[in-house]
Amino acid sequence: LKLSSVPDLPLSLISLAATPLPTSNLFHEALCSADALDESDLCIWEQEPPYEYPETIMMAHEVQYTKNMADVMLGRRWRLSK
Repeated sequence: LKLSSVPDLPLSLISLAATPLPTSNLFHEALCSADALDESDLCIWEQEPPYEYPETIMMAHEVQYTKNMADVMLGRRWRLSK
């Protein structure tokens, strides 16, 4: 399937997609055990987004993976626009 034209993405969408996701152990803790769940930061989720968490430090392999995924998606978008 070849699309004749792919519309440009709005800058607001690109900006939103580039925003890092919040980091929280809440979901990991809940997955491991609901009884051991630390509920001290639940009040954060009662606020409106964006949720404020400390910025995560990405490992070198995670940075490379993210860059590779962006390259794949940009390449696909370029191919669809031809």
